[in-house]
This record gives sequence, C-alpha cells and structure tokens, in this order.
Amino acid sequence: MNYMPITPVGLLPTLDMMDCKHVFMLSHLWDIKKYQEFYLSHHFETVILDNDLYEKPTAANFNAMIAIARQLDADRVFVVGPEKLNDGYETGLMTNELLNRHGSDGYLADNIQMMCILHERPNEMMRQWNLVKHHEDLALGISIFSYRLGYDRGSLHKFLDLPPHRYTHAFGWDNLLEVYNMRGRFSSIDSSIAVSAAYNNVDLKDAWQITRDPKKDGRVIKDRLDLAWSGRPTVSLELNVCKNIQMLRRFCNMEGPIYKELELPT
Repeated sequence: MNYMPITPVGLLPTLDMMDCKHVFMLSHLWDIKKYQEFYLSHHFETVILDNDLYEKPTAANFNAMIAIARQLDADRVFVVGPEKLNDGYETGLMTNELLNRHGSDGYLADNIQMMCILHERPNEMMRQWNLVKHHEDLALGISIFSYRLGYDRGSLHKFLDLPPHRYTHAFGWDNLLEVYNMRGRFSSIDSSIAVSAAYNNVDLKDAWQITRDPKKDGRVIKDRLDLAWSGRPTVSLELNVCKNIQMLRRFCNMEGPIYKELELPT
C-alpha cells in the first residue's frame, strides 16, 4: 500500500527528497504557479486528482480535472468523479451517468481512470457498490468520514467483498494502526499527517492518532498548515516532514523497522 503525502506548496521539495512517485493532488491548488510547475516537471507512477469536496464547499469541474490529468506525466492518473456528500446512492447514479456519457467502464483516456468514493455507512456503501460494480475499470475510494463514524475501513472493504484487482484508495488517515486491516486490500492512502505532526511538534512514535476532536483519544492539534502556503520552511520542519514520510511509508508496507533513523540523500 502506497502512502501519498499531502504537503503545502512550500513543502513540495520534501516529495523530491523522499522520491515520492505516488502522489495525491488537490485541484484547487492547480492555479498556484509553484504547485503547477512542480507537478508538470516530474514523472509519477500514480496520481490521484481530488475533486476538492473535503477542502472546498463545491467540487472542482470534472472536465477541468480531466484537462489537468492530460498534462501530467504519469503511468496512471485517477480522477475523483462527481459526488453528493452524504448520499452514496445519488453518487452512484452520478457515476453511472457520467461513464455512460463517456461510453466507458472507467477509463477516460489511455492512462486516466475515474475513481468513485463509496459513502459512508455499510448499507449505503453496498447499495452504491451494487450500482457501479459493472464498470470494471472504475477505481474506488473510501473516505476518512467512514472511519470517523466508527467503521474500520479494512472491514468495510471485506464487507463489500471488493475484488482484489480493483484499485481502492483510502482518503485521509487519522489513526496509524488502521492500516493493519488495510494492507492487502487498499492500494494507497493519503494524508497530510506527516506535515501536521511535524508542524505541531508531535512525535508519531508516541501518538498513534492525531485528531482535531478533543473528545477522541490521541494527540489533539488545533492547527493544520495551510496547504496553499508557499513560504520557505525551516530546515528542522523540512527534515521532520521527511522523517515522518519515511516512517509512514514503512508502516504502510512493513519495509524494515519503522523507527529507523532517516538518512537524507546528499
């Protein structure tokens, strides 16, 4: 399972330092010159282009997202389709309508696939999955909202009996231990947790859950660094973000000791 770090614009160089080939992009940042230049100047193995409904009150225009995807140098680009928050069945209908209009089972171009987010509760997800499962090349996602409602996303994947060959992404990551039930089922997971922990001086080895909800266990943080921030980070912040990315990547894939000291490239 690939960890896709989300960083503010000013911390994009950490993706270079850690040789991140699997990335999660936010459509609303595309108009920022530094953001656009970074993603246009690299080759990636996997890109997920988000529709911004987690960050903004309205979704990005789907055709505009396809236009962005066509400019990227990537083996695979997954574009998150239109959705209606808190209504999985309606989202399924929107997915079918769009793919039928494109005459597609999921592919929108040679390397561009649509991704559909399954909402939020088990029975709702099942109804939505039954609506869209015939689109054999449609990628899937399950959001952090399901976890925050109390559901384990690895168990939801198993409950839905999602085929192992379907690319499935976990949107957001609060509790590090959740990945134990995700490995082998999910293809990737995104989060800004590497930056949030570094920015708030949180040691991820001591805090297995980061939250902004004071009623939950874990380290409660008040602030997240604005993702549009384009300033110059301190060396300490940059280094700690890199350490967190390495730890989280190892934890997703069980690649050696997750607490091993980071050796930065010279």
